[in-house]
Amino acid sequence: MDINKYIPKYKCSHTNLLRLAQLSGEEIFEFLYAAKAMKKKFRVGENPPALRGKTVALLFGNVSTRTRISFEMGIRQLGGDFLYLPKDETQLSRGESIKDTAAMLERYGVSAVVLRGFSDANVDEFAAHSNIPVINGISDGAHPLQVLSDLFTVWEVKGRLDNLKLAYIGDGNNVANSLILGCSKVNMDISIASPHGYSPDRSIVERGMQFSNVDITDNIADAVRDADIIYTDVFISMNDKDDEQKKHILSRYQVTGAVMAKAKPDAVFMHCMPVHRGEEVAENVVDGPQSIVYDQAENRLHINKAALAMLVH
Repeated sequence: MDINKYIPKYKCSHTNLLRLAQLSGEEIFEFLYAAKAMKKKFRVGENPPALRGKTVALLFGNVSTRTRISFEMGIRQLGGDFLYLPKDETQLSRGESIKDTAAMLERYGVSAVVLRGFSDANVDEFAAHSNIPVINGISDGAHPLQVLSDLFTVWEVKGRLDNLKLAYIGDGNNVANSLILGCSKVNMDISIASPHGYSPDRSIVERGMQFSNVDITDNIADAVRDADIIYTDVFISMNDKDDEQKKHILSRYQVTGAVMAKAKPDAVFMHCMPVHRGEEVAENVVDGPQSIVYDQAENRLHINKAALAMLVH
């Protein structure tokens, strides 16, 4: 379906947002249209009071820049309040169960919970024991809000989503997993170039193949041929230990100017940040004219606000 022909209802039938596997293409469009409306209001200084009288708990298992700032600012802009709860400063760090934590937050009047840096199993368990919306800010296997923001950014820059091709270069991590599901469900082709042993989850690849073309290869040139978007991420993901061998293996998967030249002339470069210049991407690419990484970063604010407005009632 063409997103530009879709008529949004600005509604979501789900209580939680845990991973893109739970969303249809039309449901993804709902979030993107809501983000578009939020951004339009933000640009003219208008902020709908969608969270007035609501408090959102930000339960984070690791440090954050964009996720924390975009949620804190977004909640404020929507008239709500938040509790920032580093996991290490809660009883979860001393063995309290997720079940008990979920029940406590609800009983204290929290309206929604954003989890960051938890395992997929922990996210599912938290949602299973919560009667308030649970949003996955990032887990070890999924990054749904990032990819919704990415799709929104592509829509802004390219004017459409269908019949585009995104090439992801590097580690087949949580971002790659979510890109496969997000792109395929909006009729975007996606190619993943990763070295052997670092490909995305096979079950996710097979699911994506049900909706669109998903190509998994170890050849960068094959992946980026005719690509409209080139995307990469850090070599060492958030909860992984520093691994020099992994960095060495992935070093030939750096996005350079030569890699960009193999894609379409009007291809754009994307990165979910933080960026390690000179590692996964050359400095002249991430800071060059084809880069839209700051647009991506800004749009996290708008997609987070859209998700909160649609899920919290």
